[in-house]
Amino acid sequence: MSLNDLIKSINKRYGNACFVQASQSDKLNARRRIETGIMSLDLALGGGVPMGTIVTLKGEFSSGKSALAHRIGGAFQRTCRNCGRPMVMWNEALQDGAEVTCCEEPQAMRVVWFDAEGSYQNGWAERLGMDSENTYVIRTEFAEQGIDIADAVIRSGECDLLVVDSVAALTPSVEIEQSSEKWQVGVQARLMNKAMRKWVSAQNAVGMTRIVPPTILLINQIRMKIGVMYGNPETSPGGKGLDFAASVICKVKRKGFIEDKSGSAPFGQDMEVTVVKNKTAPPNRSCLFSLYFRGKDPYVAGASNIAEQIISIAEYWGLIEKGGSWFTLPSGEKFQGAARASEALLADEGLMFDLKDKIWANEVNWMGDDSEED
Repeated sequence: MSLNDLIKSINKRYGNACFVQASQSDKLNARRRIETGIMSLDLALGGGVPMGTIVTLKGEFSSGKSALAHRIGGAFQRTCRNCGRPMVMWNEALQDGAEVTCCEEPQAMRVVWFDAEGSYQNGWAERLGMDSENTYVIRTEFAEQGIDIADAVIRSGECDLLVVDSVAALTPSVEIEQSSEKWQVGVQARLMNKAMRKWVSAQNAVGMTRIVPPTILLINQIRMKIGVMYGNPETSPGGKGLDFAASVICKVKRKGFIEDKSGSAPFGQDMEVTVVKNKTAPPNRSCLFSLYFRGKDPYVAGASNIAEQIISIAEYWGLIEKGGSWFTLPSGEKFQGAARASEALLADEGLMFDLKDKIWANEVNWMGDDSEED
C-alpha cells in the first residue's frame, strides 16, 4: 500500500484530516489569529491570539487578567465563526467599528465563560467589549460538573472560545463533601490534568473538521511557595500540567493606576504582559499598554492607549523620528511630547492605519514567516 493510499484509509477510518502531509494542509501552513485591538499585545503574541490553542493568563490579584480576558472574548465575538475573518473594522480608541463583509453567511463567534468565581456581570463585560447575546455562562457546584459541561460544549462544535475564570477557584467535589479538617493533597492538580487531557482531545476532534477550531483561555493566579530560600518562589494552582498543556502563557502585571489631578477613582491602569511561553511565534516578548475602565478623553471605557502604543512601536522601527522630546510623524509634522503626538495621530485616521500596516509588515518580516492571514 502506498503512503497516499494509507493516508486515505486512515482518514476514512478516523476522520477527515486526521493524517495529512504538512505542506498540503492549509491549517498547518497558516494559523488563524484573533487581533485583540491592543496592538502591542497582538505583536507580542505573534499577530494575535492563536485559534485552536490553550492560552493561559496568570498574575497577581487585580492585575487585570479578567479584564484582559473580557477584551479577548470581545475580539472573538467580532470575528466570523464560518470563515475566521473580522466582521468589524475596529476603532480601538472609540471601542466601536463599521461592519464589513467577511463571507456569505457571517456569524459571530460564541464565547462560553466558565464562571468558577461567580463574578461575571453583563454590564462590566459589555463595557470591556463583550456581547451578551453571544456569551454563555457555566456555573456549577463542583469543578467536575463544569469540566464535563465544558467538554460537551467544545465537542458539540458550538463553542469558539472557552474562558475559565479561574483555575484557582475550581473546587473538586471531594473538598466539599469531606470535612475541612481533612487535607486533600494534589486533588486539584490531578483534576486539572484530567481536564486538560479531555479538553485537548475535544479541541483536536472538533478542529479536524471546522475552519475555526475552538480556543481555551485559562485565567490563573500566582501564589508563593512557603519556605523557599533559593530560586523563584512563585507557583500557580492546578499543577504543572496546565503549563505543559498551554501553547501560550502570559504573565500579567499591573504597573500602576491612571489617575487625574483631582485624585478621584482611577480611570484605568498601566499593564505589562510578558509572553513566557509561545509555541506559535517567537516567545519571551513583553509589551506595555494602558487599559481604561472609565472614559478619559480621547479614549472611551474599555479602550487601550492605541495611539501611544503605535507611537512607541513606530519609533522602534524607525517610522517616526524622535529628537529629545520632539516626535516627527511621517507627514513631517513635529509635536513635543508623546501625548501631543498621539493626539495628532488619533485625529488622522488615515495616517494611523498606514503606520499600523507598516508596523505589521516589519513584524512579519522580523518573524521570518508568513503565519499571518489576511
